[in-house]
Amino acid sequence: MIATNRQIQKLPAKTQRFLFFFVFLSYLPLPVLYGISNILYWILYKMAGYRVKVVRQNLRNSFPEKSDKERLRIEKEFYSHLCDLIVEIIKLLTISEAELKRRVRHENPRFLDPYFQNGGSFITMASHLGNWEWLLLANKLYIGCEIDIVYKPLSSPFFEKLFLRIRSRFNTYPVPSTKILRIEVERKGIPRCIAMAADQTPGPEGSFAGWFLNQPTLFFKGPQKISQMFSYPVFYSGIRKTGRGYYQLFVEKIEEPADKNENYILLEFARKLERDIQENPPYWLWSHKRWKHAIPQHMMESLQKQKEFLKPETLS
Repeated sequence: MIATNRQIQKLPAKTQRFLFFFVFLSYLPLPVLYGISNILYWILYKMAGYRVKVVRQNLRNSFPEKSDKERLRIEKEFYSHLCDLIVEIIKLLTISEAELKRRVRHENPRFLDPYFQNGGSFITMASHLGNWEWLLLANKLYIGCEIDIVYKPLSSPFFEKLFLRIRSRFNTYPVPSTKILRIEVERKGIPRCIAMAADQTPGPEGSFAGWFLNQPTLFFKGPQKISQMFSYPVFYSGIRKTGRGYYQLFVEKIEEPADKNENYILLEFARKLERDIQENPPYWLWSHKRWKHAIPQHMMESLQKQKEFLKPETLS
C-alpha cells in the first residue's frame, strides 16, 4: 500500500521530477511555505478565480441567513485557508513526529484506549474541515494503535503516489475505498482505528439522503455498513484551527453498535459536522462540488423529519 522508491522509479521521468520538487519544498520551514501560500492566494483567488462560482453557490445555499458581506468575508478567509492547506499538506512529506505533535494538540488522546487495548477496533469519521491530512497522521501519533486510512483513489498517477507517500507516514496503513471490505476482513484480527473522511460526495446509488447545511445532502453509507458488519463502535473525529499552522483534535462518541436505528450514525455525524462548520465557517472545503448530484425523489420523503432532528438548537 505504501509508495516505495521502486514504485516512484516506475513513474515517467517528468512525474518523478515533480515528486522530488514537492519533496524539496517540504524541507522548507513553514514560515517560508506560508509566504508561498500568500502568493498562491493571489494566483488562485484573485487572478484565476479557482471555483469561485462553486464556493459562492455553496455558501449562499448553506448560509441563507447571512448577508452578502458576511459570506464574502467567509469566502476570502476560505481561500486563504485553502492555500495554507496546500503548503501544509506538502510539509507532511518530511515533517517530524515532534513537529507535528507540537502543531497539532489532542484534547482527549486517551479517550479511545479502552476500545483497542482489549483487542477491539473502532471507526473514526472525519471530514474536510481544518486540515484533515494533519488530523489523520497526528491521530496515529496520539492514539497509539494501528490506523487504516481509507481514501478514494485519484485518477492522476502523480497525485495518487504523492498522497500514498504522505498517508503512509508514521506506519499508517492506506486502504483504497474500492477494496475496503476485503482488506478489513483480512485485517479483522488486528486492533486498529479505521479512519474515514465521511463528507465526500457519493452518487445516489446506495447512498443516504440527510439534511445538512440547510439542504438535502447525500452521504456514503460505508461507515454505517462497516460498523454493523463488524460491530465496531463509531466516533466523530473533529479538528479546530487555533492559529496559522496550529490545530486542536478531539474525539466524540457517535454510537455503540446496534444502540440506535440504522441511520443514526450518519445523522449524528452530519449534526456534529454542521455544528463545527457553523463555529468556523471558513475552514471547510467549500470549493468541493458537494451537492452536484440531485436527490432521487424516493429519498426526499424522510427529510422533513430529519429537519427536526438537525435543528440548530439541537446541535451539541
